[in-house]
Amino acid sequence: MLFFNIKTKLFLVLVLVSIVPIIVVTVSSYRSYTKLVNEQTSLIASTTINNSVKSIEDILQNIDRISITILQQSSSVTAYNTVSDELRKLRNTNDQYEIFITRAQLKLIFENILLGYNYINGIYLFTPDGKFISYGNGTDLNVDYVPFEDEWYKQTVAGKGSLYIGDVGVKPYIINAKPSIGFSRSLYDPNTNEFLGVFMLDCSMNIFAGLNRNPAPSLSNIYLANESGKILFDGTNSHIGEYLPDGLLSKSLAMSGSKQQFSDSESLTVIQAVPSNNWKVIANISVAKVYEEYGISQKLIIYISVSCAVIFLFLSFFLSNLITKPIIQLTKAMRKNKSQKFVTVKADKKRVDEIGILYHEYGKMMDDIDTHIRESYQNRILTMDSQMKALEAQINSHFLYNTLESINSIAEIEEVESIVVMTKALGDMFRYSIKTDSELVAAAEEIQHVDNYMAIQQIRYGDKLLFIKEIEEPILQNKMLKLLLQPLVENAIYHGLENKRGKGSITIKGYQSEEMIFFEISDDGVGMSQEQVTELRQLLAKPPEFSSIGQRSKQSIGIKNVHSRLALYYGLEDGVTFESEKNKGTTVKIAVPSNWEKR
Repeated sequence: MLFFNIKTKLFLVLVLVSIVPIIVVTVSSYRSYTKLVNEQTSLIASTTINNSVKSIEDILQNIDRISITILQQSSSVTAYNTVSDELRKLRNTNDQYEIFITRAQLKLIFENILLGYNYINGIYLFTPDGKFISYGNGTDLNVDYVPFEDEWYKQTVAGKGSLYIGDVGVKPYIINAKPSIGFSRSLYDPNTNEFLGVFMLDCSMNIFAGLNRNPAPSLSNIYLANESGKILFDGTNSHIGEYLPDGLLSKSLAMSGSKQQFSDSESLTVIQAVPSNNWKVIANISVAKVYEEYGISQKLIIYISVSCAVIFLFLSFFLSNLITKPIIQLTKAMRKNKSQKFVTVKADKKRVDEIGILYHEYGKMMDDIDTHIRESYQNRILTMDSQMKALEAQINSHFLYNTLESINSIAEIEEVESIVVMTKALGDMFRYSIKTDSELVAAAEEIQHVDNYMAIQQIRYGDKLLFIKEIEEPILQNKMLKLLLQPLVENAIYHGLENKRGKGSITIKGYQSEEMIFFEISDDGVGMSQEQVTELRQLLAKPPEFSSIGQRSKQSIGIKNVHSRLALYYGLEDGVTFESEKNKGTTVKIAVPSNWEKR
C-alpha cells in the first residue's frame, strides 16, 4: 500500500525526471565537449590563419602602393615637380649642390612615408649611374655602397617593375642595421619607359606585428615562411631567419592548393598560402596539450553531474513530502468527517497555489450548496408570489377596462379634455402593467409608459412640472424588464419636487456604453441629506427579500423594488446607483445589459 500512495509515486517520478536526464546530459555533454574541443581547435586555427593572411595582404598592398605611386608624388610645394622629374635631373648631373637640392626636395615625401608607417626603417633610391638618395629612421647607407652586384638588386632589375621581396636578416650595407626585410621595385619613366633607378623600403620585423594574435600561445605557434621554408616571422620571435622544423617543412613543401589541414594524434597543422606571393602561414597546435589543458573540464562535468544527482535525490524526497502533505491531511479530514452533514477545512490564506485553491474551493463548495438550496427555495416562492400577483391583477380586468372606457366616453361628450387625457393614459398604463406574455419589453414601450404617467401628472401639477427626455434612438428597440423607470420617476415627483417651492423639472436620459444600457432620472428638487443618503445606500446593500405569499410590501414599487428586480433577474449587484445633494436634486442611474434576450 505504501508503494501506491501519491507521495511514493511523486517521489519516484521526480527521481526519474531528474536523475535520468542528468545521466543522459552527462554522457552527451562529455562526448559533445570532446567533439567541440576538436572543432574549436580547428576553427581557431583556421580563423587565426585567415586573419593573418588578410593582415599580410594589407601590408603587401600598402608596400605595393607606396612603391608604385612614389614616382607621381610632387617634390615641391611651389612647382609641380614629381619624383620622376627629380630622378631625371639627378641622372644628368654630378653637381653636388644640385644633388643636395634634390635630396632636400625629396625629404618631405620620405618623411611623410616614414611617419605614416612605423615599421619602415629607411627609404632608398638608387640611380643607374651609382648615385643614391637615402632617408632613414636612425639608419643610413654606407657612403661607398654600390648595389649593382648584390642579388637583391639584380632580382629587382630583372623583375622589370614588379615588387621584389628580399630575405629576412641584418643588412651589412646599412648603418645601425637590425633584422629587417626589404621590398624593392624598378622605377621607369611613365612617359618614355626609361629606367630611372631602383626604389627600396627597408622594414623592421614590426611589419608582422599584426600576426602576433595567437589566442592560445602556450598550445600553438604561428609561422610565416617564404617559398623555400625560411621563417619570416614566428610567434616567439626566436626562429626568424631559420628554416621550419622538419615536420612542418615537409608538410609546407608538399602542400597543394591554397589551404590544407594535417592532423594526427599529437598535433593539428593548418597551412594557407598568401595569394599575392609564395609565402605560407602555418598554425601548429599540439592536440595533446589541448586535452591536457582542458581535461579538467571533462572531470568537472562528471563531478557536477554526480553532485546534481545527489542534490536532486534529496530535493525529490523533500518536494514530494512538501507537495503531498496538505493533500494527505485533506483526505484524512474528509474520511474522518464524511458522515457529517457539512465538512469544512480551515484553509491557509497565504497559499495561492492549487493546494490552497483545493482547500478554499472545498469550503466554498459546501457554502455554495447551502446557498443554492436557499436561493432555489427563494426563487420558487418569488415565482409563486409573482404568479399570484398576476392572477390578482387579471381579476375583473374587463370590468375595469369597460369602466375607464365609459368615463372616457362621458368626458368626450361633456368635452372635458383633461379627463379624456387622464382616462386614456390611465387605461394604457393599466394594460401595460398587467401584461403577462413576457417580463421583457422594448425600451420604447417602457418610455411610452413613463409618458402616460407624466401626462397624468402634468395635468395635476400644470406648468409647475417640466418633463425632459434625452433618449438615444438606437436603444429604443432593446429589451428590458418592464416597470423599471416609472417607479423612479414617481419617486422623483413625490420625494423631490412635491415639497419644492416654485417650478421643477425631471430629466430622463438613455444611452448605451459598451455592453450596457444606462438610464438616468434626474430632478432639481429638495434632494436628500447625508443621513438619508446613507440610509438609502444601506437599504440597497441588503440582499433581495420576499414576503409571504399574499402579503404586499410598501416598497414594492419603489427604488428598492427596482434594485431587487435587477439583482434577481440580471444578477447585477450595482444595477441602481444614485447621487443626491440637499436642496440641489437627485440623480438615479440604472444599468441594463443590452441584447439580454439573445443570451
